[in-house]
Amino acid sequence: MTSQIGTGLGQAVALGALLSCMGIARAESAPEYGFESAAQEISQLYWLAETADVRGWASHEDTMRFKQFAVRFLAAHLSGSHKVALLSFVAEDGYEDQVRRAAQDGAQHNCDSSRWHSGWVAYKAAADERDRDF
Repeated sequence: MTSQIGTGLGQAVALGALLSCMGIARAESAPEYGFESAAQEISQLYWLAETADVRGWASHEDTMRFKQFAVRFLAAHLSGSHKVALLSFVAEDGYEDQVRRAAQDGAQHNCDSSRWHSGWVAYKAAADERDRDF
């Protein structure tokens, strides 16, 4: 009986050590948050804001404030060169117009589902709550 407890305890310790090493290995191999991820996220957030504007869920001023927050928030999580790249990306001539056109073109199809409206309400509330943090 004592040897079974000792064996069980040894296995538990070994399992715990293995799991802790796996967590460290995963953290070390996790990719850095970079420009590519931020560019994709900002495009999705801009699209959501433009969709809210097109559908009348928000005023144009609310969508502009949301987009400004989104840029500040994402830029705060980027390194120097990636931050500059993100700011250049959204400032590129025609970028906002392209996102706006995509939102307008897909508005009817995408907005029949309440998930986009619910998503807008949730993201806008979070942005409003954290506005002064970023």
